[in-house]
Amino acid sequence: MPEIKYCRDCKKLFQYVTGPVLCHVCRKRDEEEFEKVRKFLREYPGANMQEVSNSTGVSPAKISRWLKEERLEVSEDSPVALNCEKCGVRIRSGRFCVECSKGLAKEMMNVGRELKQSLSKTGERKFDRDFDKDEFGLYYKHKDQK
Repeated sequence: MPEIKYCRDCKKLFQYVTGPVLCHVCRKRDEEEFEKVRKFLREYPGANMQEVSNSTGVSPAKISRWLKEERLEVSEDSPVALNCEKCGVRIRSGRFCVECSKGLAKEMMNVGRELKQSLSKTGERKFDRDFDKDEFGLYYKHKDQK
């Protein structure tokens, strides 16, 4: 469902649906700037952040954001440095290296499993006490009296 939000760039109110919090005008400008940077990096893959910014007119902060969002990826020999937020190893795009991403995913799966187990232990006892359970395992607050 659409919401009313302030544009991240121009601070005007607009009807937000999905994606970056940018109004139609700023989103179009953002996409044009992205294309400029993408084309420049294809032509000059060894350019550093300042060269890319100076040549395209796009701020280094915006270029870094696109790298973290994985919309851009730097070449192996690029002087543009992006580091894993967990271990600090050099990466080409995103926020985490492959190893840290795997570790974080494993941690989240374990926490989810533990949460599910603890909820099933405490939740089942509460349901058994407050609700009637039928032969299919479904719970009813008020079971029909026959």
